[in-house]
Formats: sequence, C-alpha cells, structure tokens
Amino acid sequence: MCDACAGSAGSETLERGAGPKTANRLEGVRFVMWGFPEPTQTFIHREFQEMVRQGLRVQILAGARRDMSVQPEDIQEIVKKDTIYLGNPVVWFLKGLLVGTFSGLPFWRVLCRMMKFEHKDFAHKMRAMAMTVAAASVAHKVKRSGTRHLQAHFGSYQTELAMALAWMIKCTYGGTWHAVDIWKDANILPDKIRHSQVVFTCTKYNADHLVDVAGDVADKVQLSYHGLDFSRLPTPAEFAPLPCDGVPGAMPEVIAIGRLVPKKGFNYLIEAVAKLVKENFPIHLTIVGDGPLESALKKQVEDLGIGDYIAFTGSLKNTETLECVNRAHLLAAPSIQDKDGNIDGIPNVTLEAMALARPVIGTKLSGIPEVVNDNTGALVDCADVDGLADAMRRLLSDREGLIRRGKNAQEFVYGHFDVHRNIEIQLNKFAEILSTH
Repeated sequence: MCDACAGSAGSETLERGAGPKTANRLEGVRFVMWGFPEPTQTFIHREFQEMVRQGLRVQILAGARRDMSVQPEDIQEIVKKDTIYLGNPVVWFLKGLLVGTFSGLPFWRVLCRMMKFEHKDFAHKMRAMAMTVAAASVAHKVKRSGTRHLQAHFGSYQTELAMALAWMIKCTYGGTWHAVDIWKDANILPDKIRHSQVVFTCTKYNADHLVDVAGDVADKVQLSYHGLDFSRLPTPAEFAPLPCDGVPGAMPEVIAIGRLVPKKGFNYLIEAVAKLVKENFPIHLTIVGDGPLESALKKQVEDLGIGDYIAFTGSLKNTETLECVNRAHLLAAPSIQDKDGNIDGIPNVTLEAMALARPVIGTKLSGIPEVVNDNTGALVDCADVDGLADAMRRLLSDREGLIRRGKNAQEFVYGHFDVHRNIEIQLNKFAEILSTH
C-alpha cells in the first residue's frame, strides 16, 4: 500500500465548506454515467455527495433513468435538477443521425475518428458508433448547459460517449475507471487514456496496469481510492460472545455481501462453511444480496445439508446492511476472476466492514491485498475452500486476535479512505484542467 491515496494532488488544497469558491473554480464539470442512479453504485454516489458538500454542482449525463425511490434526498436532487438523460434508444439514435447530419456539429468527422481506432472486435466498433450517435443527440443541450469537462465513470461505452461528445462540443474529457471496464471490457484503453486529461482509478493494482497500458502518457493515470463518509456509518458494536469465551450456545457470525454473481466466489465460501460444520465447528453465515446465482447457491446449501447454518437476506438498504455487519464477527470477501475476466477492485463492503472494526477474510486478487492482510484479517488464494475454512476457524477461535485485527482495520481505513480528503484529489485536478482549457 502506498500513501498516494492520502496525498494531495498539488500544493493547493480545497477549503472544506468553501462552497461558492469551489463552485466557481469547477463550474462546468459534467459526469457521464449510463444508468443513474444505479442501486449498486453507492460508492460513486458517495463521491457525488461529498463533491456537493465541498461546493461542486454535480451535473450528470446518463443513458437511462433508474428508480430513485430508495436513494437519499441529495442524490434525488441531482436527478431532478442536474441530470440529462438520453432516454429511449430508438429515439436518441434517430435524433442523433438527423442532428448530426443536418446541424453544424462535426459529427461525421468525429465518427470517422472513432472508427479508426483498433477496437477489440466488430461489436465494440459498432458500440463506439452508437455512442457517437448518442453524443450527437444531446450535444447542443450539453453545450448550452455550460459543460466544459466531461468525466466518465467506467472506461467502456461511458468513456466512448464522453470522447465523442467532447470532440463535438470542443471540451475536455477524462475517466474514473473501476474494474470490469478495465479487466473485462478493455476496449481501446490506450487511445482513451491518450486523448483524455486524466484517468482516475480506485486501486493501485488498476493504476499499475493502466500505467503499463498508457505508455508515454502514463502520467495521466492517477490513483484515487474510493473513500467513506464516516459520519454516515453506525457506531461499531462490541463483538457478541464466541465459543472461545466459554459462553454456551455462542455462535460465530460471518457475513458476506454482494451481488450473487460468479466473481464474488460465494460458492467457495459455502463449501468452506460446510467443511467447518462437518468438523463440528460452530459457525453461521449470512449472505446479503441478490442476483442470477441466487437459486444455484440456495440449492448448493440445500444439497450440502447446511440450511441451518446459512441465511440469505436478499438485497437490503445500505443502513440495514451495515446493521448486519455490526452483528457479525467478520466479513468474508472470497472474490475470484470469473471466466469472462471480470474481477472486483476493492469491494466497498470490505472498507465499510473494516470501518466498523470487523476483520476481513479476502483473496489475493486485484486491490484486495491493498487493504486486507494478517494485521486486518486474513488473505487466502482464490477458490481455496480449505484456506477459507482455516482462516475462519483461526480468526473465530481467538477473541483477542479478532478484536486486535478489527481495531487495526478500522485505524487503517480511517487513515487512508476518508472521502473528504480523497475527493480533494479529484477536485483539484478538475480545477487544474478547467484553468488551462
């Protein structure tokens, strides 16, 4: 782990609560999403909330409107006041072709430029064409809004939309890239970096890879960890009794949180719990989340005969999820790389659990070792059932060690993942871009 996550992006530091001063420096930044507000992207919404708190008017360009009924009021306000949606794909495609052809936009020149890149395959080339047409459909509206810089969340079609639109309305663009876009999609990443002003990414693992990809423009890649707003977290609860405390009937509680998809590796965690149950080691696992593997995972539990030891809660609100974390003794994040190359970065729930003084068992993958180690939990190999079982047995058999690792985890997260400080890195860079273009 390096200290870049806690560092400054320059000698000038934004004043907290500066409000109008920050807004004046950063007038004209618009973020490019696809679905907004996505319920699974609270880590992005948290950054928007902090940018608003520091005085930035957060404006969005998004492909589709998502249900906002479960979102906090400040995110709902962004949706209502400062979000431009592409809307129906058929409508924006036809509108984009018409506007691009018969307006003064350099549509065809931009389209030729986008097509000249060496895309992964024909499908990705057609996707880039579609994003160019989408850009034409909203170009005049975005330009009239005063947009001077477009910052795309995710490096796949979102960045292709930002590129094409930036070239049409003659503004700058950049990216904030995460995991699936870098490791699974990975379309024309060198070109996207080369023509951008900055590419932020949320793990050192990602940053090192993108630096290699970028070549002679590697200085455009910057590490910017996702931070936590600690004021929104509950007070950490004391650990419930454990069998090692000599309390009859005490049950160690493990929690796992995330979409029920292959990259989360929950099937291996279930096997590890079954192994401990077979050894008569007391344990209970709660899995929070929903997804396409829900039926398969429940059937696995049933086939293994461990239904009394594993509970599925389905998807919960963030506050409810944090309450579950507070009742647990540790969090398990058994992430793997799936067959399509998709991986996690640093799962947001890992940081939240650590902030609540819960040790984490993670895998030696992507950015997870940047926060999880023997001092804050335990690291095991991917898809290692025996390793997961051994780590749970070891940590849950040592109350003093569990408490010590939990405190270490909390101190580490508070020292390196404060969203107030980490967002200043991005805002300072946006101010630099706007001042020179």
